[in-house]
Amino acid sequence: MADQTTPPLPPYASETLLRLAPPETAEDRLMLAVLLDAVALLREHATGVRPHRPRLVSDTARWFASDDGWPLSFANICLGLGLDAPTLRGALERELTDLGARALLRPGCAEVIPLRASPVGTWALRERAARARG
Repeated sequence: MADQTTPPLPPYASETLLRLAPPETAEDRLMLAVLLDAVALLREHATGVRPHRPRLVSDTARWFASDDGWPLSFANICLGLGLDAPTLRGALERELTDLGARALLRPGCAEVIPLRASPVGTWALRERAARARG
């Protein structure tokens, strides 16, 4: 009987980005910073550690889904950094799902919806509401 072990899963998007060699040019550093910031925003929102405005989350998710020709589009940044955009997109979707969020990173229906409340995120929301009440 043949060995039927499953191959290891590819690394999460954040792991992939953090393992990259430091970019040499200012342009590449900017592209990596944009990508890291977008991943961090979705991770923070997905876990409830730092919820962001729905519009910002939706726009960020749509940016990941986009393949347009804008110089700082997700696809162009991946190309500039030598990354495969579809692979990184899949790794991000798996990462967010494993963190407790459903990520639909497809054009037209991009959204990130937390599936469970984080005690930290819930506390922060209660504090903000209490301050607003006076």
